[in-house]
Amino acid sequence: MGEYVWSGTMATKTTITWEQFVAAGVEGQKTEWVDGEILQMSPVNFRHERILWRLIALLAEYCRVHSEWVGFPSNAAYTMASGNWRCPDASLVRADRFAGSPYPVMADFAPDVAFEIHSPSDKPSEIQSKRKDYQQSGVIQAWIDPDKRLVELIYPDRPLEYFQEGGPLIIASLPDFSLDLKDLFAI
Repeated sequence: MGEYVWSGTMATKTTITWEQFVAAGVEGQKTEWVDGEILQMSPVNFRHERILWRLIALLAEYCRVHSEWVGFPSNAAYTMASGNWRCPDASLVRADRFAGSPYPVMADFAPDVAFEIHSPSDKPSEIQSKRKDYQQSGVIQAWIDPDKRLVELIYPDRPLEYFQEGGPLIIASLPDFSLDLKDLFAI
C-alpha cells in the first residue's frame, strides 16, 4: 500500500503510509493519526474497559437484531474529513457502506456513530479535537462520562442531548435503539 489519497468529502493526502502507521504503533495501545502526527493514546483504567466491555456487548446485540448495522470495537481506524485517522472506543456503521466488498484494513470514511468513554487521562484539547473531527465528518457522537454517569449525545445537525443513568440512551437515527444506561454503568 502506498500513500492514501481519498476523494470526495474525505481527506486529500496523508504523509504516512498505512504500513508506517502500523509499524509506529505500540502493541496493545491505541494509536491515531492526528494533524500529521502519530498520537499514542494513554492506557485506560479497568473501569473504562469494563464499561467498554458492556457497551460492545449491548451494541453486538443491537447489530444482531438490526443487520443493517455493523459494530466495531476500539481499534477500527476511520478517515475523517480532515484526513485524521480516528479510532473511537466503539462505533456503528451502516452495513451497506461495505456492500460488495470485504471489510477494509481501515475505512476511508468516518463511522456513522462513534462512542467515546471519558478517561481520567483525557486532555480537554484532545477531546475538542476529536469532537471537531467527528462533527466535520457528520458523525453522531455519544460521549460516555463514567464519573457523572451520563452520556452526551452530539448530532452533526441538532442540539446536544444529555442522558442520565436512570433512563435509556436513545439515538433517533438508529431504529429501535435504546441502551440501558443503568446496565452500562453497573460496575
